[in-house]
Amino acid sequence: MPNLPNQSVCQIHTHLLDHQLLRSNFGTCARPYLPKWTKRAQKSQKRDKLLGRNRVQFRVMFLRVGQILLPRVKAFSGRICTMTKVTHVSVASLDGITETEEALFCAFRDSNPDLASPYFSADFLKAIAPHTPGSMLARFHDGDEIVGFFAYQKRGQSLQPAGAPLADYHAAVMKTGYAPDWSLLLAAAGAKRLEFNGLMGAEGLDRAPIVKHRQIAALTDGFEAWFAAQKARAPKYFKNLGRCTRNVAKDLPELKFEWTDVSPALLDWVLTLKVDQYKRSGMHDVFSCGWTRDLLFALAEQKSTGSSLRAGIYRRGDELVAAEICMIDGEDLHFWFPAYNPAYSRYSPGLLLTFDIIRHASDLGFKVFDFGSGGEAYKSPMTIDGPLCYEGQVGQALTLPLKSEGLQRAWLSVWRRAHIVRACEVSIKGQLLACWRLLERAHIRARARFAARLQQPAT
Repeated sequence: MPNLPNQSVCQIHTHLLDHQLLRSNFGTCARPYLPKWTKRAQKSQKRDKLLGRNRVQFRVMFLRVGQILLPRVKAFSGRICTMTKVTHVSVASLDGITETEEALFCAFRDSNPDLASPYFSADFLKAIAPHTPGSMLARFHDGDEIVGFFAYQKRGQSLQPAGAPLADYHAAVMKTGYAPDWSLLLAAAGAKRLEFNGLMGAEGLDRAPIVKHRQIAALTDGFEAWFAAQKARAPKYFKNLGRCTRNVAKDLPELKFEWTDVSPALLDWVLTLKVDQYKRSGMHDVFSCGWTRDLLFALAEQKSTGSSLRAGIYRRGDELVAAEICMIDGEDLHFWFPAYNPAYSRYSPGLLLTFDIIRHASDLGFKVFDFGSGGEAYKSPMTIDGPLCYEGQVGQALTLPLKSEGLQRAWLSVWRRAHIVRACEVSIKGQLLACWRLLERAHIRARARFAARLQQPAT
């Protein structure tokens, strides 16, 4: 036996036991055993010191993590392996979807509960198709059989979901057992990348996306049960909501709530206020391009049993105080475009209106109220985390190879702005104007930061 400084036979057997236990549980994942006793002992002591626990406790913790993670990895890999591969992709105009394809689309959608949203209604796609520039329908094939669909719009070398940036959610609507092959789609469409922000399902992605949650209010047990649960989670928020309600009842007793169709006049009122909001905040005006307005007016005119628009409004006599345009389909309601008269901002009419819409629509049979996947603070007290959705790209990396978190956040902000501009502006003039506004906004923000620094007291 070699000379082992400060090592007992018992300690040697402990090292051997460690190695055998790791190999028996993790196979070749464990490092091979090397008889470098002194070096190994030093590493073991350093590890114990950093973790603040002895070697046996660390080994038990390591094995428990393995017991939890390995079955999940095997289950996920097994699920991926059981997916049947798509053989090829064909593309055609979205406006030319046939009755057979529509029936297949609806059948595939009904088999996936995560696609229970107005955005995945065939009525929604048919309504937006004539007004969305470059809108196409990709059909995923397994031989001669169509096994999936994806509606998209082409912008240069980029593909985006059809209706972007107005479409909050999008997905490949696939037959059970199939996953989309995005590389085949890019090849068939002649594009280099697919951009998405709200993609349902991460199958087939070649890079790790940004993970989000759909923020939903689930009223499966009725309004009173939902209200009690949310009030217990956020008592201060609902206390403030009650205070706002009392202020409205005292100061604006003639304020009335209505649940109504979306008329052209109402839609124009909402869009005018949204454009003013975009100008104040420096965000890109998504309605200046024209086709997005036409799309919304087409949806407002559509009266079908599937996807359609409705609105909750506050009216004070003949004056509109607030409105929120919603898209409905079955038992699902998606909050889309809120707007209110700034003169009434002290009463928080937007929050009160959202609450009244939930209360009224729940009596009409709506069960799921979707607030989108954005991180606005007002959503949290009313919602819970729903299904996952994803933001990112296929074909190119979304993030830059930078270590600075600040630079990464800045780049992501620029990418999101460029994504919106690319989706809306299909003319060179519109793109140049959007770039100028972006530079103007950056200049204004830089001046504001510089002025704020000058006002800080010297230390």
